[in-house]
Amino acid sequence: MDRSPLRHALPPDADVMAEITCAAFAGFDDFDVTRAQSAANWRRTLLDEASLRPRPHHTRLASLPDGTVVGLVMGGPADPKLGQDAEIYALAVHPAHQRGGHGRDLLRAAAADLSAAGHGSLAIRVLATNDRARRFYTALGATLAGVVPPHEVFYAWPDLTTLLRPG
Repeated sequence: MDRSPLRHALPPDADVMAEITCAAFAGFDDFDVTRAQSAANWRRTLLDEASLRPRPHHTRLASLPDGTVVGLVMGGPADPKLGQDAEIYALAVHPAHQRGGHGRDLLRAAAADLSAAGHGSLAIRVLATNDRARRFYTALGATLAGVVPPHEVFYAWPDLTTLLRPG
């Protein structure tokens, strides 16, 4: 599948980011955020990021050559309970575009951004029922590292630079 370079997300991207997030998690009972709530959350987050620049910007989008946005990733400092330096807060690819390399590209871009910001390890939370994502993280070298009640588990890369290696 042909992919365009990744770009940083901006506040006007909030609606498409909400569409992707809600589509990617639509089949999970544990995901109870509406599209309007998601758009408001993304808009607020992106406006907060814009106001804090020039700090590193860790929210990126994947798109097709025609500019259609198909995926997103957001990362930053980890919740201390996860035992890692950095955390992926959100990673989603629209279901119609999954298995095309977008998720891998987004995760690697986030790892590069976080590494450049001085983080050495990485965690990501996932719904415990999301077997596809769990297999994806394992295939990329993560290990199951714990449970986040009530509905999540988390995976970790103790050395996030393993995500930056080709392969």
